[in-house]
Amino acid sequence: MSRNQRSISQRLDKAKSTEVKQEVALDWAAAWAKEQKWLIGLLEQAVKRDDYDMLCIATGKLKAVTNKKLGALPKVINKLSGGEK
Repeated sequence: MSRNQRSISQRLDKAKSTEVKQEVALDWAAAWAKEQKWLIGLLEQAVKRDDYDMLCIATGKLKAVTNKKLGALPKVINKLSGGEK
């Protein structure tokens, strides 16, 4: 992972104040929503074009992103609530 692409946990650990932690988490959630919407758009295009290959690729990407973010979500909540350092 490059310096510019730290994990959400690393970014939350680096943030000192509650306000900064909240901002980091909100930015992360907004980026997640943007990526999900983009992938759903790919699915819609695939359906319109009746493109099975594109449908499979978009579905796989959507699954991967969703699983990754949902896996991180409990850690984010824990760090924001002060439960884990």
